[in-house]
Amino acid sequence: MVKAAAALTLKIWREISRQIFRQNRTLTLRVPAYPRGQQSGAVAGTFEPPPESQRILLDELTENILSRLPEEMDCRARGRRVMAKLRDLVGDLPASADHHHSSRFGLLQHSLEVALKMLEEFEKTLLPDAPQDRAVFNTVADPLQTQYLCFLAGLGHDLGKLLDMNVWAGGERWSPLNQTYAEFLRQVKREPVLEWNKKRAHGGHAQFSPWLMHHLLSPADVRFIGLGQLPELAAALTGTHTPDQSTSLARLVSSLDQQSVEQAAPDWMLKRPDSKVNQFIRALRYLVSDGKLRVNSPGAPVYVTCDSAAVVVPRALSAARGYLKEDKITLPSNHHLYDLLAQAKVVEADENGQCVKRIRVPGKRGPVELYALLFATNTIIPQAILPMLPTFTFEVVPEELTQTSALAHSRKELPAIAVQPLD
Repeated sequence: MVKAAAALTLKIWREISRQIFRQNRTLTLRVPAYPRGQQSGAVAGTFEPPPESQRILLDELTENILSRLPEEMDCRARGRRVMAKLRDLVGDLPASADHHHSSRFGLLQHSLEVALKMLEEFEKTLLPDAPQDRAVFNTVADPLQTQYLCFLAGLGHDLGKLLDMNVWAGGERWSPLNQTYAEFLRQVKREPVLEWNKKRAHGGHAQFSPWLMHHLLSPADVRFIGLGQLPELAAALTGTHTPDQSTSLARLVSSLDQQSVEQAAPDWMLKRPDSKVNQFIRALRYLVSDGKLRVNSPGAPVYVTCDSAAVVVPRALSAARGYLKEDKITLPSNHHLYDLLAQAKVVEADENGQCVKRIRVPGKRGPVELYALLFATNTIIPQAILPMLPTFTFEVVPEELTQTSALAHSRKELPAIAVQPLD
C-alpha cells in the first residue's frame, strides 16, 4: 500500500511539473450539439460580477489572505497572482450541485475560505505559547515555504470538482485540464451550460485536484516552495477526502474544509426550499399535523417534552421517505442525512457531529430505549397542535452512561439491550 501510494504521488508530481513548464496547450474537446443541463448565468465571453454582498465578501477574504502573507521573498505579490489565476480557473462556478456553496462564485469563495483558515492555523504555531512539536507542519522546512504550502493546499483542495462538471457552449466542451474557465468563455463567446456528472463519487474529486494545480502554479512558485515539496502538496490535496487521510497536512485541510462547509450550512440548507434538510422537515411537519406520525403516545415515533422534540429513527425517516416519494423526491442515505442535519444545526449534535441520541421513554413493561434525533419543538411540531398533545416525558441517556453500560454488558458477555438500528 505504501509503495502504491508513493508511486501515485510521484506520478502526479511528474504530471504537475510537465503541465507547469509546458508551452503549448490543446483545444477543448468537441461535444454533441444539444447538451442538457443547467445554465450557469454567465454572459457571453465572460462571467457576470457577483452580487454586491458577495463581492464584498470575496474582496475581504482576498485582503485577509494577503495581510497574512509576508512581503518577504515576494510572497504577498505571488499570492495575489495565484488567487487571480484561481478566479480565472473557476470563474463563477459553484462548489456543489445542491450542497454547500452551490451559488455562483461558490467554488471561489469556499477555496478562499479554506486557504484563509490554513494561514490562520499556521499563525498559531508562531504564538509564544504554541506547542513545540507541531506534527502538522514540517519544522525542518523554511517557515515561509511551509506557510505558502499551507496556503496552496487550502486554495487548491477542491479543484478536482471542475472534473465533476460538464460545461458546454456552442458545441464545445470545456476541458479544465487544458484551459481555464475564463479562457473557455473568451474562446466560445456564448453562454455556457453546466451539468453535474451523475456518476461522480462522493469525495472522488480529491484525486484530481493536483492535476489542475498547473493553472495556479508558475515556475517561480515551484522554485520557491521547492521541487521536493510538490509531492507533499499532492498528498495533501488527494488525502483530504480519503478515510485514512495519509498525511497530517491532509487531515488539517480536511478539518478546515469541513469548518467552511458547516459555516455555510444555515445559508444553503435553511434558506433553500429544495434542500434535503428542508424537504425532510417539511415531510415531518406534514405527517405530524396529518396524524400519520403519532406524538406522545406509547410506541409513537415522535415525543415532545417542553422545547425539545425527539424523532425516532429510522422509523420516522422511513415515513418521511414514503411521503416525499410521492413527489418524486429522494432523500440521501440515513447517515448522510444525519450529517446534513447536524451541519444545518437543526438537531442537537456533539462536537464530532454525532446527532443520533439514545432516549428513554415510558413503556407498558417499563422504560424503553430508542434512537432519536432531537429537534427544537417548533421546528417539527406545528404550533396549532401543541395544546392538543398529551403530556409526555422522555430523557436523553447520557453518553457516559451509555458507554459504561455497554462496557459492563461486554464484560459479563451478556447480549446488549435491544434497540432500533441506525440504518
